[in-house]
Amino acid sequence: KMEELMATIISSFLLIFIAEMGDKTQLLALAFSTKYKVKQVLIGVCLGVFLNHGLAIMFASFISAYISLEIIKTTASCMFIIFGLWSLKLEFEDEDSESLNSLKTPILTVASAFFIGELGDKTQLTAMALGASSQAPFMVLIGTTSGMIIVSLIGIIVGKVLGKKIPEV
Repeated sequence: KMEELMATIISSFLLIFIAEMGDKTQLLALAFSTKYKVKQVLIGVCLGVFLNHGLAIMFASFISAYISLEIIKTTASCMFIIFGLWSLKLEFEDEDSESLNSLKTPILTVASAFFIGELGDKTQLTAMALGASSQAPFMVLIGTTSGMIIVSLIGIIVGKVLGKKIPEV
């Protein structure tokens, strides 16, 4: 039983780690690290991703009791395409982050950005698929959140190094 739980955590971690490397949210962590303290960014990432993936996994676990896994996978694939096209549309519009900058704390700003940034993202949909097919959805959540935190930490470290070498202008 313990081996199965560890296998669930590790496989969830690895899938998210590989999928997220070089993704927009890793670049988001890099950008936030040039403005905020490492601890603030990591806490924000953890909160935003935990909430996002937690809701996705809960939803998928609940739905999988009533709908076949094939329908869930097909729906997740369609959602991925829709959200991908939607994010392309948003890139062409004026992307002003005033709403995020108006938040009171750096942690809340980062958490909100990561929560929103992960909506419909491949890692959220992966978390949903893993949660729907797992007997231990909380272990999936631990694995997916950990994977996002480690990938973000890499982005934060790169951001801190680059922030010191590249002039702000």
